[in-house]
Amino acid sequence: MSLDYVYVALYAYQVFVGVVGFIGLRRYKQLTLPLRFLEWYIIFSLIIDIVIDIMIHKKIHTYWIGQCFDVVELLLFSGIFYTWRTSKRNGFLIWIGFVAYLLIWIVGIFTFEPLTGWENYSGSITQLLQIGFGGWILLGILKETNIVLKKDIRFWVLSGIVLYASATFFFFGLFTPMLVSNRKLLRAIWPLNDAFIIMQYIFFLRAFLCKPVSAGITNTSQTIQKE
Repeated sequence: MSLDYVYVALYAYQVFVGVVGFIGLRRYKQLTLPLRFLEWYIIFSLIIDIVIDIMIHKKIHTYWIGQCFDVVELLLFSGIFYTWRTSKRNGFLIWIGFVAYLLIWIVGIFTFEPLTGWENYSGSITQLLQIGFGGWILLGILKETNIVLKKDIRFWVLSGIVLYASATFFFFGLFTPMLVSNRKLLRAIWPLNDAFIIMQYIFFLRAFLCKPVSAGITNTSQTIQKE
């Protein structure tokens, strides 16, 4: 697969992410707190992409940016999970999970996963936490009564997070081995990551287009109060 194809896929997803971010920014005053966390994540992602593109063009090492990005990503997603927690215990475990990951990440950069390398281990941990907590809350939402999923922002945002984390879990975990042993294979399948990002942002876009107050949020608050 030619580099031109890879670059076209890369810039196509970046343009789509930019469009979704712009729509979210236009509706920012009407967004609920979790969607504002999501908008901050999108803006941060766009900035990081621009910085990485510039650094790659200047042949500057960029792996450390990816590792720092994972920390901010999980922090913002944990904020989303916590806001939509289905119980006090659920909320407590979400932040315990983030703190545990942060400790592992700090130890890793000084030992088994320095900032000069790809985040094979810490990156996989962030995805597991996203799948676990996102899926856990999503299952709780699906058990609620009188809920219209196509109008519920929680369903769209959480589905997008879990979908992308699940689809790319093994891909990113095997990034370094593929980079070392078979760069042609890595280059050939990399556009799949861009496709998964576009799929994720279709879900995010649908959430931005929902009404500011979605069905089911009151039920979640009542559940927490009963715990």
